[in-house]
Amino acid sequence: DAGWMMMDIGKRIERSLALTALLRATLTDRRRPGAEQTITDSVLVACESSVIYRRRNLGQASVAAVAELLLFDASNPRSLAYQLDRLRSHLRVLSGASASSRPLRLVEEISTRLRRLDPEDLEHTDDTGRRSELDDLLGGMHASLRELSDVITAAQLSLPGDMQPLWGPDQRRDLP
Repeated sequence: DAGWMMMDIGKRIERSLALTALLRATLTDRRRPGAEQTITDSVLVACESSVIYRRRNLGQASVAAVAELLLFDASNPRSLAYQLDRLRSHLRVLSGASASSRPLRLVEEISTRLRRLDPEDLEHTDDTGRRSELDDLLGGMHASLRELSDVITAAQLSLPGDMQPLWGPDQRRDLP
């Protein structure tokens, strides 16, 4: 039903926001190899994806491999791509949804931006040791997800306007 869909949409947006904030806070700066390994392992544990990561990638952790798993892998239920797919399908089911609705357009824009990138490109650092392309991607995704949340709240969760008391609009009632 619509109530369950709205709760699941909220959960998907919340998980996506948490993921983008976590990755931005932990993986956008290059660190010493030992620290990089520890932080990457901690991110994978926090995202409940360390087992699948170890099955797919033997050896050292890399930011590109973590991004592939946590951002781009649509088959991983913890990834951003998976959350966006579920958001898209739930938004299509809601009443009043159309292919041109603003929430669906926002989800499509986020998905398109994600599909255009190669995880290997996110590994590169600039002269200051910052992974600026990853930082820009995660910052933009986070802002777009916040906007999506605001749009859905305004469109689907707004209260009806001009509420009137049960006894009528023109009568004043004093309670003892």
